[in-house]
Amino acid sequence: MASRGFEFAYDLNQSTPVIKDLTLGDSTAYLVGDIGLIQSDGYIDKCTTSTGEVTGVCMESVAAADVSSGVTEAKFAIVTNTQVWRCSMDEASVSGVVGYTKTQDTVDANTLDADSITAGSLILYDVSKTDSDGNVLAYVMFSDVTFGAQDTNTS
Repeated sequence: MASRGFEFAYDLNQSTPVIKDLTLGDSTAYLVGDIGLIQSDGYIDKCTTSTGEVTGVCMESVAAADVSSGVTEAKFAIVTNTQVWRCSMDEASVSGVVGYTKTQDTVDANTLDADSITAGSLILYDVSKTDSDGNVLAYVMFSDVTFGAQDTNTS
């Protein structure tokens, strides 16, 4: 079986993610493991295609019908750039190089794109395993996060 979207593996600083209730910004279903980004309206939306900045990983499922009928919040693990997350890719091989590819992309909110290595913002950390479907089970870090340490070097 493929991973359930993005799953926390570990933190290089040996900490665990902070869990925060965030207001949902769209009326689609949210799955455990979906990545999201807080928008300018203050609501979090799923990252549906090419992934740049990321705020958190959804920790609970919310059906589209629930969102439409008034469920407005879900628990999200706040992502920082010292965390390593595990997620299945959409293929059995990967184009990126561990440690070198810093622009790994996603297919949707909970699957990595094995051959898109130029438009995303994830850093490949390990690709030595496969999931039960035979696809690459990658370990990645997020380089563009809403909260947490950011690279502010402008030189």
